[in-house]
Amino acid sequence: MAEQEVNTINHLLEVEQNAQAMIQSAQIDADKKISVAKAQADSEFKAQFEKIVAENEKSFEEKSAAATAAGEAQIKEYKEKISSANLDFSAFNQLLDKILA
Repeated sequence: MAEQEVNTINHLLEVEQNAQAMIQSAQIDADKKISVAKAQADSEFKAQFEKIVAENEKSFEEKSAAATAAGEAQIKEYKEKISSANLDFSAFNQLLDKILA
């Protein structure tokens, strides 16, 4: 009877060792799948991030160029307006005489 009990215990220990081996194998497989999924997600994120950054940089460059062109046009218009203005030196001198006198 003792031999049968020992055999049963040995069999249960073998089953437990097999279960432990199956768990380790499953954990290794799960870790590999997680690693592959993480790498793929990181790759997709990086691609989308770079796409968004490129779009935003392009938009910024376009808006910056438009703002620069608008500013230059305003400056040009102002310079033309000033240079085409009629100068009335006698009226200016009379104003100075009135203010300073």
